[in-house]
Amino acid sequence: MNLFRLQSSQRIILYSSFFTFISYICVLIPPVTFWPASFICQLIPLLLVFQFTSFILLIIQRKKLAWLPLLALLAGWPFLQSTFSFNKELPKKNSIQILSFNTKFFREPRTYSKFSTEMIQWVANDTSEIKCLQEFSTNPRWEPLDVTGQIKQKGYSGFTFQANVTDRDHNPGMAIFSKFNMLDSGIVFEAVGTPNAAIFADLDINGKIIRVYNVHLASMNLDLHETRGFSKILFIIKRLKYGAVKRSEQIKELIRHTKASPYPYIICGDFNETPYTYAYYQLKKEFQNTFEERGNGFGFTFNEIPYLLRIDHQFHSSDIHPVGHKVNRSMKISDHLPTYGYYSIP
Repeated sequence: MNLFRLQSSQRIILYSSFFTFISYICVLIPPVTFWPASFICQLIPLLLVFQFTSFILLIIQRKKLAWLPLLALLAGWPFLQSTFSFNKELPKKNSIQILSFNTKFFREPRTYSKFSTEMIQWVANDTSEIKCLQEFSTNPRWEPLDVTGQIKQKGYSGFTFQANVTDRDHNPGMAIFSKFNMLDSGIVFEAVGTPNAAIFADLDINGKIIRVYNVHLASMNLDLHETRGFSKILFIIKRLKYGAVKRSEQIKELIRHTKASPYPYIICGDFNETPYTYAYYQLKKEFQNTFEERGNGFGFTFNEIPYLLRIDHQFHSSDIHPVGHKVNRSMKISDHLPTYGYYSIP
């Protein structure tokens, strides 16, 4: 094939298909080895849309080159499966319901100066048997902000982790609450100076011991008001690089901890990772994803621009049986949407 004799549109198809295959390979490259790969693979959903559009247009025009975008789409089938799910509803009778929710320290939208008592009451009144809360806060000195006290009044036991940060007046951190007997709990890892960590609790669920992990991987902390011009671009790149490398390291610690678990386990949390990254690919190799097995639609969980992101996930070991997954779109105070996983415990 002579590239110089191809029309410009054909060259675009050829180059875009080649770049699409490169983006697929990038999910295999650790950010610590070549960090730009973590940015390239984020383009996968846009490239899939482009390949699909190109394929349709070439078929309409009856062009032989249609095989190339079709091949790119077929090779990207695993990413399509991670993007959109269509699953049959299974009976939820006798299943347990797990809430996973980044509550943004129970603050009002677009501010950290005012608490949302509405969100606090919503979380306290939620009837899930298990609640995994990221960016959790509680203050026992004032009843409306005593989240732990309100949840325990509903019959829950809990394990809370207080992050080692400067502003500790409201005990920022993470929490696992359960209506089942909590046998043990602990910390998998923590990032000093940030609210990011992973914790676990061993629960006696009707005679079966299940380990539940609550995970909040490293955030980017993109405060775009601090810099301007070219300095802002460098700042964004630096923070994105830091986040990708840090999360890949944290996931290694999480996987190492699960391998030593004597019990079946469920992993919930805010992973700050879309399904098109090295970190997510490592998780998929080790665990099964509840949304992909039992969810429907796109499952977007981010509640701010650009919105079309699924970064809150629930995973589980192979001996756990999910029967459903749902994103609650009625609670829109936080910058994340709550997710529910439904599991049948043998």
